[in-house]
Amino acid sequence: MQTLTTTARRPRLPAAAVLALAYVTATGLAQPQPAAAAAKFSQPITNVVWETGTPHSIIWTDATPGRHPLKLMRGQATALQQVAQIAVVDGAAGHYEWAVPADLPSDNTYAIALGNSPDIGFTGQFTIRNTHAAHAPIPTSALAPAPAPAPARP
Repeated sequence: MQTLTTTARRPRLPAAAVLALAYVTATGLAQPQPAAAAAKFSQPITNVVWETGTPHSIIWTDATPGRHPLKLMRGQATALQQVAQIAVVDGAAGHYEWAVPADLPSDNTYAIALGNSPDIGFTGQFTIRNTHAAHAPIPTSALAPAPAPAPARP
């Protein structure tokens, strides 16, 4: 008696599919992953002047929902440094009311950042003007009368 044996045949994959599968397996990347959305700000706008001690609206769109730091930055546009953390906000909220602290120095290189690296949105640079800064007293020597001019020689 003769027994028939059947062999299961595996389908053949095209060479491109085999290479793609090998790439995905080796790198762990199936396709480029989209970056999380960085916030886009509509307030404060570039070059606006905000005075210390006054409330202002910080307004943004397109931030990823969840808790994110809202930070005050300062310096050259390519090398901003954090001055203070304003708050931790929900990225989906889209706004935050902020009273500009009275102790900030006047400067035109402030910006606001929302998020964590690498997904950080920045405002353009704007000015904070300190209208509450204590003025140094005028030295008493500046208040003294000017000496009389010396008599002219004949």
